[in-house]
This record gives sequence, C-alpha cells and structure tokens, in this order.
Amino acid sequence: MLTDISALCQRLSACLVVAVLLLPSSLVAQDNRLMLVYVSEMTEMDSEEKGSYPRLAGLLNHYRAKPVPVLFISGGGGLAPSAMSSLDMGAHIIDLLNSLEPVAMVAGKREFSFGEDELSLRAYEAAFPVIASNLHDPLTGNNLDGISNSLLMQQRGTRLGFIAVIPPITHEEYNLQRVEVLNPVQSIIIRAEQLRAAGADRVILTYSCCYRDYLDYFTALDQLLHDGIIDLALGKDEHLLLAEHQLDSMHPNHIWVTEGDQVALVDLNLATASGQPLSVQWRAESMNGYTADPYVMQQVEDYHQRLELLLNEEIGQVVTSFETHQADVRTAENPLGNLLADVIRDHTGADIGLINGGFIRGERRYEVGDRLTRRDIMREVPFRDQIVLIDVSGATLLAALENGFSQIEEIKGRFPHVSGMQITYDSGRPVGQRVQQVLVAGQPLAINQQYRLATREFLATGGDGFAMFIDQPRLRYTGQMTRLVADILMDYVQKNHVLAPTVEGRLVDIQQP
Repeated sequence: MLTDISALCQRLSACLVVAVLLLPSSLVAQDNRLMLVYVSEMTEMDSEEKGSYPRLAGLLNHYRAKPVPVLFISGGGGLAPSAMSSLDMGAHIIDLLNSLEPVAMVAGKREFSFGEDELSLRAYEAAFPVIASNLHDPLTGNNLDGISNSLLMQQRGTRLGFIAVIPPITHEEYNLQRVEVLNPVQSIIIRAEQLRAAGADRVILTYSCCYRDYLDYFTALDQLLHDGIIDLALGKDEHLLLAEHQLDSMHPNHIWVTEGDQVALVDLNLATASGQPLSVQWRAESMNGYTADPYVMQQVEDYHQRLELLLNEEIGQVVTSFETHQADVRTAENPLGNLLADVIRDHTGADIGLINGGFIRGERRYEVGDRLTRRDIMREVPFRDQIVLIDVSGATLLAALENGFSQIEEIKGRFPHVSGMQITYDSGRPVGQRVQQVLVAGQPLAINQQYRLATREFLATGGDGFAMFIDQPRLRYTGQMTRLVADILMDYVQKNHVLAPTVEGRLVDIQQP
C-alpha cells in the first residue's frame, strides 16, 4: 500500500480515466429531486435472503414510473460466489444487470474471485461503466483494463461524480497477481479533487463489502464527509452484526445497508447550495415486497434450466447434521471443513491437508436424511480451484497456522481446517502466539522436518495471507490432474453415497469451554 500521497497522486493522475454519462431525456426531472437506488452483494439470481434480480427489477419499475428520476447503482460484490458463477465466472450477473440498466457498477473485492483478466472480460460485457478508483496496473500504468476510475454525469444542471474503492485486504484475500490496491482514503481525496476540477458539484462514494475490511479507514471515511471532500457514502455488509461492530456516531450522509434483501432508497435535493452539506433522506426497503419483472424472471429461469440436468443429479444422502454458516466455518472446527481437508489429503496421498474456512460458502444447515445434489456441492465450494501438493517445513506450517488463527475475531476466511493434525490454540493470546501445540500423526510438530501438504491453489500462491507457501516446492502425486476441488468432493460423495462429516477434536481452542 502506498503511504506517500505525492507518489500516489502521480500514479492516479497518470491514469485519469473518467466515464462520462449523458442521461436520456426520460431522466430529466421536473424539480431538483433525485432518487438513488443502491444495492450490492447480490450473488444469487433469485433469493429471498440474498436478494432477487427479478424483484429488484420490479422495484426499479415502480420507482422509475414516478416523476422523480431514478439512478440505480450496483454496489458490486455479486459476481461470486454461486453455483452458476463457478461455471460462467459471473457472466450471468452482468447479463442480468444489463437488463436492469444501472448507471454504474462498483468493482468490489468479490469481483476478483476469478482473477484480474476475468474481471476485465466482465467489464467489457457490461453495458455500463464498472468503477474502481484505487487500482493501479503496473504493466499499463493505468487502471485494470476495462475499469473506469470514476463516473461524471449531469442531472438537471448538477454534475454528479461517482468514485468507488475496494479494501487493501483484497490483494491478500484474492491473491491479485498484477494489480495494486492503493490506499483508499488517499485515493478518494485525489479522485474527488479530479472530479471537482472536471466540474463535479457533488461527489458520491460507493464501496462494497465489508465494514470490517475498512476498520482502519472508517473514521477517515467519515471525516471526508465532515470535510466536504465527498458528499455521500454508500455501503453494505449483511454480516455486520455477525462481526459485532457498531455504527455509532456516523455522519448522516454515510449510509449502510445490513440485510441481504434490502435496497437503499436515497432521496437527494440537488438544490442545496454549493458548499453546504448535501440534503439527504434515505430508507432501507426490502425488494421482496415487489412483483418480479417478467422479462428478468424469464432470464433467471433460462439460466436455472441450463443448470438442471447437471446440478440436480442426486449423488448422496446426509447421515450426520452439520452447518456451514460463516461463524461455523470461520471460527471453529467444522464437520465439512474436516471432510474437505480429508478429501484433498487422500486425493494426493499427502501427510497433512489444509484448507481455509472462506472456501466454504453454502451458509445452510443440513439435516439427517437430506438428499445431496451436485448443486449443493457447487453451492458449498463454488470457487474454481485445484488441489496442489507442496513440501513444507514444520516452521512454515506453524507460520501458516498462526496466520489461519490470526483473524478469528473478524470472522475472516483464512481460518484453517486440517487433516492429519491436531492443534491446540488460544484465541485470547496475541496474534502470532496463538498456536500452543501441533500434533502430526500423533507426534509433536518437528520444526525442521519436511511435510507433504495438500492444499488449494489459492492458498499455495499466497491467498488469504498464506504468503509463506509461495516459494514452497510443488510435488507431483499419483493420479495428478487439473480437476476442481468441487469435482473431487462430488466424486467422494457419489462413491460413498453418504455425507457423514463430524467434529473430532482436531482444533481445540483453550478459550472455549
């Protein structure tokens, strides 16, 4: 991350890519009022809990029929994870958004789930600008190909500038190979100055997921509103309460949505005098109360039909109940986490196996007797990732485990699930000192001994803070192939006809009773 604002300014000013949007005449207002419709983190096509694109379209139809013009902003975070995105890398979400006609989409951190180049492809498929204001590609000296730094548009004599930032943790969590994530606060200041120099009367910030990713910047973002650097900030985190953070004493123009089905409806009075705080009134509204738009519903049904033959095939039955919600897979030993670590370890013949809790995404409870389909597996492990076998020392493994336990309080995805190991840790101790004991095959971990470790490609290349794995030797194994982790798990369930994962005391937290 760059901390020298002059150096950062040079990088940003060298790539002043601004999307300029001219609104159709249908959006000319009869007065100075304007409604912003903001939503993000919609990874599923039609879900009551996570949001529905057909019902969102119905909501937009309702408000677009009124005299006050409506600007729809997609806050990003929707390209992954989902069963469909594991097949088309988020192209279906762009297709649906094209039908909903947003003025722009934010490139959130989830948009990097399939790498920088895939995000560029999605941006070129979009009929709207995709914005990220704090990215820098050293190869081009510019933003990522296809991504705009900002958006400048005019509405009823008022020029509105839009900027969007992603958290620096994106580089680590999504293992960016080329693009740099610049300091968000400094980038906002520079981009806002550029927009105002280009004639912007108001500057609006949007940022996607998550409050906990911006903890080091949140006060500064709020201060930017107090100082008039930006006029409005929009964000969403449906797991906010899960992380036990409060939004106390926020600037009234700093808007957060905290439910998956909610839309922020923001009423702006553009007549507010220049130099005065932007007049804002807003409310959160569920899109579930609106009738689904028939055209978008047909799009969703067409996508679902394409998945039916492949994903609805039954492959096994649940014989032990378990859950895969975020708190279940990112803070403690989990049955499915154990099974996944076992499956990749058995597949490679490794001494030990390790995967991260963020790889598991189903967020549901399984009961005894539930029938499992390929869709269920794809929903649980939707990322297109392969298994790798690496040679690690005991010291490297210990460093990896400390990293895995380093952000339990923030419910981060790096939390480890293991096979062939039993670990005692203390979540109450300082970061870097939490691992108390590690047993491998019943024997104490030997710092100087080498172990064959099965893991995900994502972790082996340094994702989620596992940088200690980057330079570790890759090993060949019998039957090595390029199939996805999800495929290997499906093979296991189909072969055994049952899914019976359990908690076995592999991870023991001294702080827990």
